[in-house]
Amino acid sequence: MRKYTPVSHNISGVFVFLLLGVFAVFSTAMVLLSANIYKGTVDRLAAHNGMRIAPVYVRSMLRADDETGSISVREEAGVTAVTMYNNYDGDEYLTRIYCYEGTLREWFSDADREFVPDEGEIVCLCDGLAAGMDSGLLTVNLLSGDTWTRVDIALRAYR
Repeated sequence: MRKYTPVSHNISGVFVFLLLGVFAVFSTAMVLLSANIYKGTVDRLAAHNGMRIAPVYVRSMLRADDETGSISVREEAGVTAVTMYNNYDGDEYLTRIYCYEGTLREWFSDADREFVPDEGEIVCLCDGLAAGMDSGLLTVNLLSGDTWTRVDIALRAYR
């Protein structure tokens, strides 16, 4: 009687190795594709949030400080700022809302302190701000990407 010797085929080992290689390549491609999709989604969301947050923030800040003569548009240190004057216990303070280095910022300080745009607190992304006032109607235009958003506020103090 003859003894049975199993025959080993190298082809089955190569097939398994090839299958694992294909799986590794497709898994890596899926991770890279997913990362690019996620980055694009985050970038679009950040731009969209800037377009939504900036007008709401400007509108609410101006409504909170709407008193006779307390709001103006000024050009200081090469920056256009919507400036709100406040008086707390006899001390005068200024709050400035402006766009600087691609961000909308707020700067609160004593009225006699020199304006330094770098020191403002960052609110959100914003590429530009243009503002003007005419007979109690304050117009603030905010740039996000290539889209301008206009905020018109009829100041109650002028009614």
